[in-house]
Amino acid sequence: PLVLKLKKQLSREAPWRGRISYRDTELQIQTPAQVEKEIHRAQNVVAGNGVGISHELINLEITSPEVPDLTLIDLPGITRVAVGNQPQDIGVQIKELIRKYIQRQQTINLVVVPCNVDIATTEALSMAQEVDPDG
Repeated sequence: PLVLKLKKQLSREAPWRGRISYRDTELQIQTPAQVEKEIHRAQNVVAGNGVGISHELINLEITSPEVPDLTLIDLPGITRVAVGNQPQDIGVQIKELIRKYIQRQQTINLVVVPCNVDIATTEALSMAQEVDPDG
């Protein structure tokens, strides 16, 4: 999972600052253009190069006058079939990881569904409704 912490700087002149940390690594990110590259690098270190998932957190902190104070946790999408060198139970692993986060009382779940998918058959939405039937 990627923990994205946005922190608003009150001074309009304050510079944009980024920091990513995972395992024993902590890096300063100089520009917004570097964010995607550093996230991919962290994901490859933590979960393997496109192979699996990990319960380890990747923390990305952005400080800027242009962002709100907000923390988001980005979880992996649900996979049904293992591809390439992925473990055969990748779907089960992902669902367990997702449940760990969405069942917390203080969590607001945002389920993202592509517009070309039938929302009634979306597994992520079903999981969210299981843990929050009134939501």
